[in-house]
Amino acid sequence: MDANSPAVHSLPSDSAAANLPPRWQRIGLNLLAALILTTIGWCNLPDSVPVAAREQVKNVCSPELAYRIQLSEWLWRWGAHLAGMDNKWQMYGLQSRFNWRYEIIATYGQGEQAVERLLPLPRQTERSTWQRWVVDFKEAKFHLNIYNNPVAHETYARYLARQFPEYGGQRLERIRFDLKYQYILPPMVAVKEQQLLENFVQTDTVSDFALANEAAEAIGLSPQLTPAGELTRNVTSSR
Repeated sequence: MDANSPAVHSLPSDSAAANLPPRWQRIGLNLLAALILTTIGWCNLPDSVPVAAREQVKNVCSPELAYRIQLSEWLWRWGAHLAGMDNKWQMYGLQSRFNWRYEIIATYGQGEQAVERLLPLPRQTERSTWQRWVVDFKEAKFHLNIYNNPVAHETYARYLARQFPEYGGQRLERIRFDLKYQYILPPMVAVKEQQLLENFVQTDTVSDFALANEAAEAIGLSPQLTPAGELTRNVTSSR
């Protein structure tokens, strides 16, 4: 074959292979990529799958082995959380047909002297442009994380009771979470009306907590015993 033939010049040279990383590095990178993809896939499985897997481990393995497997899985998820790989991807999930926001309201005092106060929190009080776009950017995500989660509501309510224990000379008694929402109009109606949301704003009280003890501790008073069933009351009522 002629040395000047194009077929000869198109043959790959050994220089390309020489520029590749060492074999152990390629194997390590492949294993790392497989681990990352597996982690993301595991974290995005329906919640019922990990629960069923844990139950299966309990039924099949000894208590000691089941504990070690569950601890390893927890450490795996913890590492995924620290690395930011535990996000739930819902590209094809159904979108909400309503816009919503929380109003967190505290009640101070008792009886006829009781006063309700809209707590001075981001997203529900007047904020400057700097606060709204720079300081408060995580508030929407935080509200989404505690949405429809009574335990998270109670934890946050206890924190707020320690931050705002008094108002107008009266001690805090309760904190409630009101969910305000407006339904999104159907496309044809939205085009006709030239607006996205319906005019009516609905309000549901989703959580209501008695927190006089937390407020008393915050201002240095001795808390009183709270009757059973009064500490936490989760309700759903419309107004």
